Amino acid sequence: MNLFRSEEDARRWSEFAPGSEAGIVTLEQAMAIMSTPRHRNRFDGRYVSSSPGYTAAFFAKLREVTGGSPYWEPPAT
Repeated sequence: MNLFRSEEDARRWSEFAPGSEAGIVTLEQAMAIMSTPRHRNRFDGRYVSSSPGYTAAFFAKLREVTGGSPYWEPPAT
C-alpha cells in the first residue's frame, strides 16, 4: 500500500498507471474500508474459521465507499 498526501502526489509517483485514477481513495475512505470485521477481527482466535462470514460486509463497505466503482470490483471467478 502506498500512502500519498494528495491525488497530485499519487499522480506524480513514478509507478502511477494512467487509467487507475478510480483506485485512489482518501485516508478516510481507506479507514472506513479497514473498519469492517474482515480487518478489525484479524487477531480474534477464531478469525480463520469466521473469515468467510466477513466477505459480504467488506465488499458492501467497499462498494459504499468507492461509489460502486468497477475498478474495485473483485475479478469474476
